[in-house]
Amino acid sequence: MPRVQIVPGGPMLVEGLALQRLERSTGGWSLVAVDGVGDDYPLCRCGRSSSMPLCDRDEPYGCFEEEPPDGLEPGPFTWDLPDPAGPPRLALKPGGPVRIAGDVQITHGEAPQRGRDRWSLCRCGASRCQPVCDSSHKVVGFEG
Repeated sequence: MPRVQIVPGGPMLVEGLALQRLERSTGGWSLVAVDGVGDDYPLCRCGRSSSMPLCDRDEPYGCFEEEPPDGLEPGPFTWDLPDPAGPPRLALKPGGPVRIAGDVQITHGEAPQRGRDRWSLCRCGASRCQPVCDSSHKVVGFEG
């Protein structure tokens, strides 16, 4: 089973999922493969890596001070791409979150994250409901 281990104050350690990007064209959104990455990789969550979207730090990471959640967690996500009814997928939204859909094991530290078929995970480091995206990337001007 694919998994994403979210390191508090560090990257998302992805195992078993190809890295894809969402791209918008006149026909709408589509998924495009990111070449040369493989299926196991560390994704940056602080927005400051010189190797974006990948994390360029070594363990124990310490990329940013992750504050305890103090914001409202977003309601259910309703986007259709990647399709939660299809195979497990991970895609980067331009200037926004990591979208994960399908049967993927997600942990934040030691805590399993459950109850959703779609996840939008923060990769700018500014969300007030880490590890979930609360759209803070729009306020801080994230471009990753």
